[in-house]
Amino acid sequence: MRGKKAGEQRLVAKGSIGIGGHMNDEDESLFAWDEKAYRAGVEREVSEEIKIETNFEDRIVALLNDDMTEVGRVHLGIVHLFRLIEPKVEKREAMITSLAFLTKDELRARRTFLKRGRKSA
Repeated sequence: MRGKKAGEQRLVAKGSIGIGGHMNDEDESLFAWDEKAYRAGVEREVSEEIKIETNFEDRIVALLNDDMTEVGRVHLGIVHLFRLIEPKVEKREAMITSLAFLTKDELRARRTFLKRGRKSA
């Protein structure tokens, strides 16, 4: 859950199934054909938001485009899947008010709840 200290006010009190951020000018050109620069930006964003205290591997698994929300209409996400050896993760940013690992069933339940909410909106 993102708290009142979120830099992006449209995200306050919103839940998330992951962490994320933006590529910055300091990360090199957004359009550079350089995976090393991209990976450095991902590493910076992850380390700003959380501290991973175990070995892990990550891979790109999807693109995320959600035009159903105000935030989603102006963002395109690249989804990484992190496989951790152990569930040893701590939050670093004050805007993250709760940090927890969820089971597949818990994630499915949230997805079902969100789909129902969109249909009634």
